[in-house]
Amino acid sequence: MKLHYELSKLALKDIDNIWEYTLDTWSKAQANKYYKKIFSAIGTICDNPEIGKSIEDLKSGHRIAKVKFHLIVYKKKNSNIYIDRILHQRMDVESHI
Repeated sequence: MKLHYELSKLALKDIDNIWEYTLDTWSKAQANKYYKKIFSAIGTICDNPEIGKSIEDLKSGHRIAKVKFHLIVYKKKNSNIYIDRILHQRMDVESHI
C-alpha cells in the first residue's frame, strides 16, 4: 500500500530554497527537473518506507534517503510519511534535525 506524505514547514522551506538556488545557479528548467526528482524520491519512499538508512541514533524513528546531492530526512507516522527536512549532503544533519 502506497503511503501519503506530509512535509514539515522546514521541509517546505528547504524545497523552496533548493528550487531558488538551482534557478539562480543553472536555470528554471533545471530547477523544475530537480524539484521533480526530489518528489519522485519521496514517492519511492512512500512505496517503500524502509528504503532509507536508519538514523535512530540521531533521531528516534527517522531515516535518510539520498537523492542526488540532498538527503531526505523522514519517518513513518501513522499511515503517512512525514518529511522533516531536505538537506544538502554537505550539511551537518544532526545540527539541522
